[in-house]
Amino acid sequence: MKRGLLAVAGALGVAFLIAAVLSAPPRGDTALARLPSTESTGGAGVGAAARWLDATGRPHRRLVAGGDRPATTEAWLLLAPALALDEGEVTAVLDHASAGGLVVWALGEAGEARQPVLSRRLAARRLPGGGERDVGSTTPHPLFDGLSLRAGGAGVASDRPGARAVLGDAERPAAVTVPLGRGEVLLLAGPELLDNRHIGEGEALALWVRLAARGPIVFDERFLRPTGAGLVARSGPPLVIGLQLGLVVLLLAAALWPRLGAVRPPPPEGAGRTTREYLASLADLYRRAGAEPELAAAAWRRLRRRLEKEAGVAARLPGEEAARRLAKSAPAAAGPLRRGEAALARGGRGILLEVSQAAADVEAARRWRGG
Repeated sequence: MKRGLLAVAGALGVAFLIAAVLSAPPRGDTALARLPSTESTGGAGVGAAARWLDATGRPHRRLVAGGDRPATTEAWLLLAPALALDEGEVTAVLDHASAGGLVVWALGEAGEARQPVLSRRLAARRLPGGGERDVGSTTPHPLFDGLSLRAGGAGVASDRPGARAVLGDAERPAAVTVPLGRGEVLLLAGPELLDNRHIGEGEALALWVRLAARGPIVFDERFLRPTGAGLVARSGPPLVIGLQLGLVVLLLAAALWPRLGAVRPPPPEGAGRTTREYLASLADLYRRAGAEPELAAAAWRRLRRRLEKEAGVAARLPGEEAARRLAKSAPAAAGPLRRGEAALARGGRGILLEVSQAAADVEAARRWRGG
């Protein structure tokens, strides 16, 4: 009976989704997910940062109207604009910096080709490079001092007098500051330092905190797409309805799918279960579901990220190097950290318990060290 219902549910779901996709209006050739927009929750977007700014009470706004301009007290963000700024727009950008404001221009791919006027006025160019890398401050700058960030492999440079690299290495700086009047233009090789894909890596949130401290943030989205192309690619109502129906079908299938079995047979009448018995049953369920290694890895990642933010031990460091650095501030925490790394590498039955115990011992040692 259940198999028959599952077959019917699956057939209905596939039919609804196919009909929805076929009846949806065609999309534009540029997906919103690939744009550094506050409206985008894709990896290249900055929607996560905008929502975080909202949640923490830090003011920000979008520029979408042609003649709108930021106030001098606002930080002006131009993140990989695709539409070229003309002489008037470039003059407005440079005047904003000269009056004491901050302008952040992330060149992105083909930055000079897309922005010939802005590149010429700032003597800016993008240096080729692939992949990703961890970068830190090179010369003192209030936005980057002491931060460890994740950037793209490309670099940026400027031949304008007074320009200096402030992030990355000497050959391929990830950020260059160009002083203008009482303010500055900050050149980034690309928007990777700020996008959704990297906001949880390194100390990206600390960078957003420092940007917001310079004044309300303005996301200039007037130049993200060529004129006439809508910023938000929307799906037609049939697709939305189809997705909703598909979700209902999936929920029905989940309700009818075979269970993993009871956590444990009912205890004899009049007898209760101890906490230990409940935990043993839960652990057995995790093992039967095959979720133990994934849960252990997730628990350890949370610990390493916490150590990165609170103890300055980068999450990407190998286990032994991380233990050596942690030992400088909390010697008793180094042993449990090594133990957890070894358990995670070894795997096998009971890994969740070992990793969770090691993480708890690390936290306990750090709390004791802090008094």
